[in-house]
Amino acid sequence: MSEAPQPMLDLSVARFAIYYAPSAGSCWWNEGSRWLGRDAITGRLLNAPQVPGLSRSLHDVTADPRRYGLHATLKAPMRLASQDALARLSGTAAAVTARHAPFDLAVHTSVVDTDNGKRPGFVALRPTVGSAGAKAVDALAADCVQAFDDLRAPPTDTELAKRHAQSLSSRQRDLLAQWGYPYVFDEFRFHVTLSDRVDANDAAAIAGWWQPRVQALGAMRVDSLALFVQPSPGEPFLQHERFIFGEGA
Repeated sequence: MSEAPQPMLDLSVARFAIYYAPSAGSCWWNEGSRWLGRDAITGRLLNAPQVPGLSRSLHDVTADPRRYGLHATLKAPMRLASQDALARLSGTAAAVTARHAPFDLAVHTSVVDTDNGKRPGFVALRPTVGSAGAKAVDALAADCVQAFDDLRAPPTDTELAKRHAQSLSSRQRDLLAQWGYPYVFDEFRFHVTLSDRVDANDAAAIAGWWQPRVQALGAMRVDSLALFVQPSPGEPFLQHERFIFGEGA
């Protein structure tokens, strides 16, 4: 378990998230961070590659994922309920990782739609259908949603209004009310976001760039949880601490 320096945080505005993120220095981390133009561990900005067929620069179509860093959400960004919750955060993460063993997750590129077709989708890496890793990552996400929930401050009225503007299903609205996020449990879809919402031509260009690289990089190794922090609204997320599976056992 590696620990980053602990900055002073205003808990009324800081958000904490539990993510899957490839380990620092791994081929997946390096390639994904270069794609987004930012390393979310060091905060360093990187030169993004040129993508044939893309209608705009890659920098222009990766604004949202660049701010969050290369990741897949397991417990969505949340404000903490109290200073005590901050003190318990690392212990909760260690307890979760003690319950899980490392596994490999085969992925492919896919266009994801979370707005019932009302807007273009975004390109992401998604698990290969039917793989053992897909079941394992679903179980990991469900564990994280439940384990960290008593540390979470309730969403504000503004945050709830933003979610409800997404044309949620009745099931998603129920999950939002109970868990503060609509895409959990049976609504959870593991994805590593690669772009903002883009049209079909740009999505094809992005998928075309990634396809041979996904094949070359192979399965993602899921062997840890990453705690990411956004110090204040609008700031980029940074990896704050990493928890390796089995270390808390």
